[in-house]
Amino acid sequence: MSKNNKTKKREIIAIALVTLLFFAWGLTMNLVNALNNPMGNYLELSGTEASFMQVSYYGAYFVMAIPASLISKKFGYKGGVITGLILFVIGSLIIVPATNLASYGIFLGALFVVAAGAATLETNCNPYITKLGDEKHESMRLNLAQSFNGLGNVVGPLILAQFLGQTVSAGEPDFAIAKQNFLGSMQGMYIVIAIAVAVILVVFILFKLPSPPGDEIAEKKSSNKSSGVKVFTKPYVALGVIAIFIFIGLQVTGMSLFSGFAQKEWAGLSAGDAAMYLSILSLLFTIGRFATTPLMAKFNPGKILAIYMTLSALLFFVAFLGLGQISVFALMAAYLFISIGYPTIFSLTITGLQGPDVKTVSSALVMAIVGAALLPLGMSAISDIAGINIPFLIAVPGFLFIAWYGFSGCKIGLPKGK
Repeated sequence: MSKNNKTKKREIIAIALVTLLFFAWGLTMNLVNALNNPMGNYLELSGTEASFMQVSYYGAYFVMAIPASLISKKFGYKGGVITGLILFVIGSLIIVPATNLASYGIFLGALFVVAAGAATLETNCNPYITKLGDEKHESMRLNLAQSFNGLGNVVGPLILAQFLGQTVSAGEPDFAIAKQNFLGSMQGMYIVIAIAVAVILVVFILFKLPSPPGDEIAEKKSSNKSSGVKVFTKPYVALGVIAIFIFIGLQVTGMSLFSGFAQKEWAGLSAGDAAMYLSILSLLFTIGRFATTPLMAKFNPGKILAIYMTLSALLFFVAFLGLGQISVFALMAAYLFISIGYPTIFSLTITGLQGPDVKTVSSALVMAIVGAALLPLGMSAISDIAGINIPFLIAVPGFLFIAWYGFSGCKIGLPKGK
């Protein structure tokens, strides 16, 4: 086997292994959303107290992004991945004392550590997948990997559903038994996750992860200053970070408001049915990524982003109009197009960058995921004051900004020929 063929084979194995990690953190991320109601019920939490699960999880992304970038600069992408997996295992195991003691505080700490691991993985895996290969197919590679992240989002709640059974409320005769069963099932689930991630950790320790083309050269040429704030003077980079913040906030806002919106617009729709349609929405999101990935090899990713975000804006506007079931289905359909937003914006933002600059910008993009905590909070407050339809109207200009970024904003300041 020639040297080129050996290198290509190692790259393919590396992409497959790293893609597996996208599935892992997608699974745990949506588990947090799925655990919100049962955790609140069995630990007898208020709605505000239960919402700290999201604050703890997404807050870790904001806190950990820069340290994760520093780790990758010092020890490479492999060092960053191994650190993320170690944190993932530790956080999953902290669930054991949290469930034994029925301590919500310890559970929040465990979620923070799990999310710190996920944030470290995301800070390293997104740019690694993007840059491991030719520049033309950067968006396609990241969208494919992120498709498995979406698959994890669907699988997580399905796994949890196998353990939950019928919910028993406080004050009912079997509440204490149901509570213990819930906590025991959750503990077992996270122990399995810890074991699976530990096996993956051993594989990554033993496997020699190839460096992206040009990465080592860029590392040698660069200085600490070159990978600092200077890279954000490139307009397309700064605009990309803003676009990620807005996009991820709007994506999570729509999903967090969906059940209440669906029950308002669809007379007679139960909470259980609304949850089922939310699962279908998540499935459409995953299908959108898988179906669009091949198009990335044939058409300009920026233009695909522009078209998809324009369609998302239109469908959110239909949701705002309050047309009953039509508006509910419009919101669900929007997620077919919303699906490609994060990976495509990410890859467009790091176009033309190498070495430490990629890692610096990647950490900023992961920090921008804090939009998933801040925008839904603000939108929920607006919903309480002005009605649940208003946030969908406010989202329209946000999607149109991202469409503009895909069409022309991602080219401002980009080196010629890129």
